[in-house]
Amino acid sequence: MDNENEITVGQSSPESEEFSATEALRELSELAKAETEQWDYMPKPPRRLRKKDYLFIKVFFSMLAVFIVLFSVCARRVFGKGWLKNMITGEKPGQHFTLPIADIPKLDGRFYQPDGRFTVEGVYEAVSPSIVTVSSYSDDSVFEGYGQGSGIIMSSDGYILTNAHVVLDSDLALKVRTKDGEEYNAKIIGSDLRSDIAVIKIEASGLPAAQFGDSDAVMPGEQVVAIGTPAGFEGSVTAGVVSGVDRMIKVESTNIDMSCIQIDAAINPGNSGGALLNMWGQVIGMTSSRLDIGEFSNIGFAIEISAAQPIIEQLIENGRVLGRPRVGISFYEISDTIAELYGTPAGLEIAEISEDCDIANTELQVGDYIVEINGQKVRSADDVYAIILDMKPGDELTAKVVRVLPPKAADDQPRTREFEISFRLMEDNSDFVEESEDVEDEQPEEEPREEYTAPEDE
Repeated sequence: MDNENEITVGQSSPESEEFSATEALRELSELAKAETEQWDYMPKPPRRLRKKDYLFIKVFFSMLAVFIVLFSVCARRVFGKGWLKNMITGEKPGQHFTLPIADIPKLDGRFYQPDGRFTVEGVYEAVSPSIVTVSSYSDDSVFEGYGQGSGIIMSSDGYILTNAHVVLDSDLALKVRTKDGEEYNAKIIGSDLRSDIAVIKIEASGLPAAQFGDSDAVMPGEQVVAIGTPAGFEGSVTAGVVSGVDRMIKVESTNIDMSCIQIDAAINPGNSGGALLNMWGQVIGMTSSRLDIGEFSNIGFAIEISAAQPIIEQLIENGRVLGRPRVGISFYEISDTIAELYGTPAGLEIAEISEDCDIANTELQVGDYIVEINGQKVRSADDVYAIILDMKPGDELTAKVVRVLPPKAADDQPRTREFEISFRLMEDNSDFVEESEDVEDEQPEEEPREEYTAPEDE
């Protein structure tokens, strides 16, 4: 029995063989490691990070975070609200918001005409809850509204359309009062004085939004209704007919032409921002008392909704209108007839050159005459508008310039010199137009025209 527990010399157990193999592998690994440490081209084993390595990583990621924040802020200012979404989806700024479709209330039969359209009373009954009074307060008018106008509720959550001049001086407060007497604080979402369009918002829900119609389908002779707050009389209604369509009317104090509907209904201060409605109770225009037409009776205008819509969308998306080109000059419009009468070149007589525009880097001087742009004769702001309408900031223009030189002798005729200039259009970020100062009495035009800035396609 004892012999069973003995191990024969020269033999080994499986356990001892496994131990010997492990030891051999460990010794070989140590020898290989010691050998490879002497070879420079062999990879070295990883080492632990030192403290200064951790500091570098912290500084790097801190600077990266600051860069991302600054880039986001700058990108929002340049490309507008929602720029990241626009970049991912490939959509253009200003194209996400569209005027919502609202239902028109059903009324008693006495408010309808036989063909299904509303009567004037019916239009008022159906739509007047969607028209609000807008009051702006400045530091100089604490106890009463500095300016008062009207507004149109665009959506049930509080977006309101009005005129830019209505909310211009609202540095102290901006108030909106609805037909039921509720008053709200409002904030300006976007304002564009060049087109006289603004969007404001109140914190409310369930508001009676107006329905917007197709202003391109309006016909002369069609019956229309205007609702607003003229002279502070809230919810005033006037009626008339469409006197004309597609009237290109300049907004007061700017040189932007807006496509307007001409009406014979009374439009007075306070109507600005109110609604022009067809007999189906749809908003087809926004009335304004600031459309430049002079002192005439029974002539009123409303900005067509089709012309206002792209501007409204950009104001809501970006807070301003993007991509509007700017030339950078103010000028007098010299027609061919005026030029013949006064013996001057016909064209645009330069009254002022903006130093921050590329045209200031050319040979152009105050007193010169631009007679052609891109080979086309220019005699007015409308001529310039037609040329740059489809252009964008950065596009290059070439202009033909005539300079009147003093005569060499007292009895000599004035001499002229012609030359060409090239310049790039700049992006217009201004909110208003500054008119140049009056010049000497012998000038043929009384007031200079600001350079034309193209609005969005109407």
